[in-house]
Amino acid sequence: MAESTPQKTPESVQASLHQLAQVLRGTNRLTPEAQAALADLVDELSQAVQPGCAPEAAGHVADSATNLAQALKSRQNPGVIAAAKERLAEAAVRLEAEAPLATGFAERFLDLLANLGI
Repeated sequence: MAESTPQKTPESVQASLHQLAQVLRGTNRLTPEAQAALADLVDELSQAVQPGCAPEAAGHVADSATNLAQALKSRQNPGVIAAAKERLAEAAVRLEAEAPLATGFAERFLDLLANLGI
């Protein structure tokens, strides 16, 4: 029997986003200003995740963003970071109609990274 994926709740998505903000604040690859800007963006999304806001979709975007942040923190090679950025962009496109807030977050997150040269 296949294992079922646990249902995302607004609380679990918020916890995931809080963890992502902590990862971003702790990465040495980014300047302190970049760390703060990315972490603030993640905190903003976390505060916006409320019941009825498609937590599954927001959770998927949060998971993709977390993978990208982990790649940045562990100083992965540019190919790994580019692949993580692409997965986040694809998640945003797939979920645009279902979770416009999460999609907007992903787009802003990717724009900020691009502005930082990442």
